[in-house]
Amino acid sequence: MQVKKIFSTIDTHVLGEVFRIIIESPIALTEINQSFLEEKYKREVEWLLNEPRGHRGMNGCFVLPSKVADYALMFVNHDSDVQFKYSGFVASITALLETGNLAKKEDDFYDIETVNGVFTVYAKYENQVVSRVRFENKACKVVESTNEFDMVEVDGSRKYLIYELPESIASIHMESLSTIMRWGKQTREKTRRGQAIFDGITLVDSMDSVDGNIQSVTFGNDGYILRSPGVDSTVAIFAALLNRSGQSVQLTNQSIYGSKLTVQLVPGTRDQFYIETQGFITGMHQFIYDQEDHLENGFLLK
Repeated sequence: MQVKKIFSTIDTHVLGEVFRIIIESPIALTEINQSFLEEKYKREVEWLLNEPRGHRGMNGCFVLPSKVADYALMFVNHDSDVQFKYSGFVASITALLETGNLAKKEDDFYDIETVNGVFTVYAKYENQVVSRVRFENKACKVVESTNEFDMVEVDGSRKYLIYELPESIASIHMESLSTIMRWGKQTREKTRRGQAIFDGITLVDSMDSVDGNIQSVTFGNDGYILRSPGVDSTVAIFAALLNRSGQSVQLTNQSIYGSKLTVQLVPGTRDQFYIETQGFITGMHQFIYDQEDHLENGFLLK
């Protein structure tokens, strides 16, 4: 084996959504350049995300220097169209602060440069632990309502179809998972035939929540269930609820796996929300890229 390329990563999760934070690599990146990465290093990216080192739910984040922020973050995903995830803020700031790769700031506010601009994130770091991370989304609004679903646009670029629980599904719990999976497959095929463009399909137990607590499950563009409530999914549901009632100021969304995310409406707005949650480091790894490996690209189980 010839050791030519070594990657150092910090693995984290945010409410079950897994991120591989790439802090050192032989990939020569000095700024956010998605097309360059996909053209020159597509094989290495697949290798980092795929099995046996990764899995279908793995997200990747390259940490880069920035001239306008504390650091830059470039996302990689199994789906090349996914170039941004809010949960990556939580994953990266937790990984960098808790491992000493980022110096603590006195005011606890950090700027992160992304393909969607610079975001300011609050991270409470004390006793060597990031106990909470808070940030705001840019915008979220309902762009279409039908008898079947609400289409919600997040940040003017990502669209989610919000469906209410049909009578054929008893509840959003693991006991109903097989029925939910069938519904998701059928709904995805139906919407694709109708040529609807979307980033996710979200099923909600009730769109008439009185106490601000709901349960949901979101299917990604590839048809697989997301592991967390999801920031995009949660603010999209909140926007749909506000469009109907206009009274809620807080929403708690629980995923089918039991994790919860609470978001609050930013006072004086109708389309911006405070998101606060916590990330956890699950491991620190060094991976060796060996071109002689017959599984150098990895694989995905289906």
